[in-house]
Amino acid sequence: MAFLPNGIISLLSDLGHTDPSVGIIKGKIHSRYRQATIVDLCHLVPVQDVTWASYALWSSYKHFPAGTVHCAIVDPRGGNKGKILCVETAGHIFVAPDNGVLTNLTREGARAWALDLERVPVAPVRHSWHTRDIIAPVGALLASGKLSIEDVGAVETEPFQLDLAETIRNETSTQGGIVGEDRFGNLFTSLTEMDLPDGTHPHEYVAEFGDQVVRLVNSYRDVEPGELLALFNGFGLLEIAIRNGQAARKIEWSRGTPVTVRLQD
Repeated sequence: MAFLPNGIISLLSDLGHTDPSVGIIKGKIHSRYRQATIVDLCHLVPVQDVTWASYALWSSYKHFPAGTVHCAIVDPRGGNKGKILCVETAGHIFVAPDNGVLTNLTREGARAWALDLERVPVAPVRHSWHTRDIIAPVGALLASGKLSIEDVGAVETEPFQLDLAETIRNETSTQGGIVGEDRFGNLFTSLTEMDLPDGTHPHEYVAEFGDQVVRLVNSYRDVEPGELLALFNGFGLLEIAIRNGQAARKIEWSRGTPVTVRLQD
């Protein structure tokens, strides 16, 4: 699907709301494209947690109409220092540092270009804030249709990749890993409902991690208060939770802890 700009720009960052940073970024966007519709996807990504952000971005962009530009700003100091990528997939464009935040997209075959500031002058550029000086104005130019992604620079064939949990499938089970926790203490994993074998229903499965075996349910109401559960959350990711509790505080886990979803015995 070709990218046809619709004027929407989403923002994902770890900047929080305690200073003017987010407002300044929006001002830079409107300075380049006054008619832009800006959507705050999230500004409370755990600080510098690129892995968390990569899953948040990947699981969220599909809820936007094709033609949206997504600007992701989390820890621009990691990965390939100073390099900014523009990535296109399924009629969407993403502008972000080359630090792995786009890993889930590029490993699915999204095309990437490395931004060349000689081709796309967005001066003045201060080395300490690429979000304001580069990502925001480039996102605005792409969203307005004044800039084509093919004109931002050379094709990037080796974008920086995070070491994310590998998905391992067979006829009766799929293995992934725990990615992180949300602010409610629920754990989310790398697995989606699409990772289950075709023709099966999620509630035919249980989730295994460590020494725990948890049944998959429709909602929190399907278990008693304090009981452990697993379900596919609103972002389409398998979530491990405790009704009226915090799974992240009650069970032992770390990022990458294997999680297997298998057919019930």
